[in-house]
Amino acid sequence: MRKPLNWVLLAALVAIASSCASSKNWTYLRDFEYGEVYEAANAPELKLQPGDEVMIQVRSTNPELAAPFNAGAGMSSIENAAPTNAVKYLIDPKGCIEFPVIGTMKIEGKTLKEVKEMIASSIIDMGYIKEPIVDVSMGNFTITVLKENSGSIIQAGNGPINLLQVLAQSSTGGQLVKIKDVMVIRTEDGVRKAYSVNLQKKDLFDSPAFYLQQNDIVYFKPKGSRESQPFRTFVTSLSPVITLGSVISTFFIWMKLIDDGNE
Repeated sequence: MRKPLNWVLLAALVAIASSCASSKNWTYLRDFEYGEVYEAANAPELKLQPGDEVMIQVRSTNPELAAPFNAGAGMSSIENAAPTNAVKYLIDPKGCIEFPVIGTMKIEGKTLKEVKEMIASSIIDMGYIKEPIVDVSMGNFTITVLKENSGSIIQAGNGPINLLQVLAQSSTGGQLVKIKDVMVIRTEDGVRKAYSVNLQKKDLFDSPAFYLQQNDIVYFKPKGSRESQPFRTFVTSLSPVITLGSVISTFFIWMKLIDDGNE
């Protein structure tokens, strides 16, 4: 005689298996294992490019000495270091800015730290300030995020920002997009290139597109065909019914097999 508890356990196992099968397609970092140690690379420093805006401020213990380098921003001392004293510069198509006193500076391809050192060295070499304090920050670090029928702009400050942070900020549901094939479009040195990133694999941390650069475009492709929203809602609501039907069918098949085995 069969015990009812056996049938309950069998049904529960089938339901769990069905649930796992349906969720594995949108689970992030599936091959990441607890307790394993993985090498982690540091975030790369951002390199400036034409069209970027940089905020630059020169400070000194003597405000009058720093004033000529902060044209339009008033005097600036080490004690008076408010961000509003910084001056915004737009990098032109040739990769240059016109900086007060120093003149034309080509900063394309340089990091914020390198620009800071360039300005400080020039001021010292020209004999204006012995120990200048130079602050340089990004003024317009933005990432464009595209989804089906929508898009958004993420302001990332000085960066860097990574792909998982963009995913979290963009409120993109993993069940609605192809997380195995997230596209990152990047323009560098006059060349545009597209990267494919699989968010289910730990290798995504090694992708050159994991840490995003200024003006990157992130495209979360829609999963499946382009159904209308009402149809997608209908399919989503129907999914539990289909799963339940599968469980019930499997349950009765097992019952038939067991009955045949007991005869």
